[in-house]
Amino acid sequence: MPDENQKATDKALKGNRVPTADQSPTSIEKPPAPKAFFHPPFVEQMCDSCHDSKFSQKLLYKGKELCFTCHDDFTKGKKVLHYPVESDECLECHEPHQSVNERLLKKTVPAICYTCHDEKEIRGLPQHEGRDKCFECHEVHASNREKLLK
Repeated sequence: MPDENQKATDKALKGNRVPTADQSPTSIEKPPAPKAFFHPPFVEQMCDSCHDSKFSQKLLYKGKELCFTCHDDFTKGKKVLHYPVESDECLECHEPHQSVNERLLKKTVPAICYTCHDEKEIRGLPQHEGRDKCFECHEVHASNREKLLK
C-alpha cells in the first residue's frame, strides 16, 4: 500500500502524463521526470494548515512547533537534539513543499550531513570506514545517546 507521500506525489503528477508513441503518431515520448516527493498539505492545497492564509507567506508557528501540529513530537524525552532541531531550523535540511529527495531533504545522504559536518574529518574516523549511510547508526533528529547514536 502506498504511503501518504507516494499518494501525494501520484496526485500531483496526475494529468501530467506525456502520450506515448502508440497513443499519437506524432508524439515523441519524453524521458521520465526525476522522481519527486511532495508534502501532502501542499498537494491538497491546504496552505492554511501551515500559513496564515492560503495567500500568505507568513507561517502560523516557527520551526518544529509548526511541524508538530501534524507530525509526532520526536524530541519528547530525548536527551540530545540535533542542532537544527534544537534551534528550530528544520528548513536547513528539509524543503517545505517538494523535493527530489526522500523525506523532503534538500540533498541526499550523506551530502546533507556534510553541509555542516566536515566530510574529511568524518570519513577519517575508523568507525565510518566504508559507510555512507549516516542514519544506519545515528538518529536524525533526537536521541538519548551522545552523538545521536541509535
